[in-house]
Amino acid sequence: MRNSILWISAFAAALIAGCGEIAPLAAPAAHSGDANFSVYAAMGTSITAGWQSGGLVDYHQRHSYAAVFAHQAGSATFTEPTVSPDGLPPLLRILSLSPLIISNVGRTNGTPTNALQPTPYHNMGVPGALLVDAADSTYYYGGLPRSSLMFDLIVRHRGTILGQVASLSPTFVSLEYGSNEVLGAAANGSGAAALDPATFAALLHGTLDAVHALIPGTKLALVTVPNMPDIPYFTTFSPYTVSLSTGAPVPLIGPGGAPLAPNDYVLLRAGPDLASGKGIPVGAYNYVNPGTAGTGQPLDDAEVLSATEAASITAAVNGYNAAIHSEASARHAALVDLHGLLQTAATVGLRFQGTVYTTRYITGGLFSLDGVHPNDLAHGFLANMMIDAVNSTFGSTIPHADLSRAASITASRLRPDRNESPRYPIVEGGEAYYRVMFAPVAGWNTSLSAARR
Repeated sequence: MRNSILWISAFAAALIAGCGEIAPLAAPAAHSGDANFSVYAAMGTSITAGWQSGGLVDYHQRHSYAAVFAHQAGSATFTEPTVSPDGLPPLLRILSLSPLIISNVGRTNGTPTNALQPTPYHNMGVPGALLVDAADSTYYYGGLPRSSLMFDLIVRHRGTILGQVASLSPTFVSLEYGSNEVLGAAANGSGAAALDPATFAALLHGTLDAVHALIPGTKLALVTVPNMPDIPYFTTFSPYTVSLSTGAPVPLIGPGGAPLAPNDYVLLRAGPDLASGKGIPVGAYNYVNPGTAGTGQPLDDAEVLSATEAASITAAVNGYNAAIHSEASARHAALVDLHGLLQTAATVGLRFQGTVYTTRYITGGLFSLDGVHPNDLAHGFLANMMIDAVNSTFGSTIPHADLSRAASITASRLRPDRNESPRYPIVEGGEAYYRVMFAPVAGWNTSLSAARR
């Protein structure tokens, strides 16, 4: 899900430093059924890599769904390109709860802790990676709008991602691609996915053929692609506010001066402009910064995803996922439905130990502080979903992970009061500083995000 457009470069605290290897599970070995998990390798994007709150850091990398799965499946080893605190780039952290201040100010870059590992890493998830990158190294060297930083850190110019994975002779491989092709465009206010569904389907088919050719007999798990309504980067800001005089709903002012519609999305990157009054009609309530009046000036096109653009992205996501479902069925691969998991989290929530977790920014407890990437707890849910899918497909008996290990401060959850109004961030100082004001307003309509599903 991470890509160069999604740099909200402000980040959270990392708690534990260390090397890049996970020890095998100490519990009795699980039955592997028709599969073999002794050597597991993961290919994918920033989700697979364990990117959270705008960067990589060892503590969160060790809580990625891929690392948790390797642990639970009893893989002999699972190495990762780990980074020491404060992360690379430095992670976002909560500096104050009231008001809620989130910043990476004063933090320093972490450093790779096992960059000299002579073999490829078992976790080859690369933030910013596209499906084409799995077997083609052409785009590893950067150039706008892509950065080479994560390819330098993880792929290390030792050949293609797939070639390095194949050199490990893995017995089990997972693939998680497609998010950057669609959500990268959406995060920039565009409805044009990088690949149309037919092209994505053909590329996926060829990539999986290459996997089977290079690693005969390996078993597979394929992960689906999430969509915008289930990610707080797209849903935190409402396209409507209220009139200060009457309390009636008032649309924000979109690109070109047109009023926004209920199904339009105001992106998290619009925070600084909203805080200054931009996009807020004159005489309307500024729900981001109540002390600042609306200017009546329109938001920029890159700050808004129109309903038409959103429909185009959704169609692409659905097409990608249809291809993933088809390949999983044809190749007897486990289907890990990340799309469905986040959709459930966004609609009814995910329950753990009597608490319901949702996809709301900050208070929901399932997304990291960048509003884009799942946090430790969400990775735990995803790992258990992957375990269920693998057990069902291959007749294995891998035990679930204990989610209590991830349900901690790293879940970034602030328990909201019942029926409270939304809490919106003020983003100050470009993309490096977040401040959330707690300012409920009488008559505020809290059902807009649910109504536009």
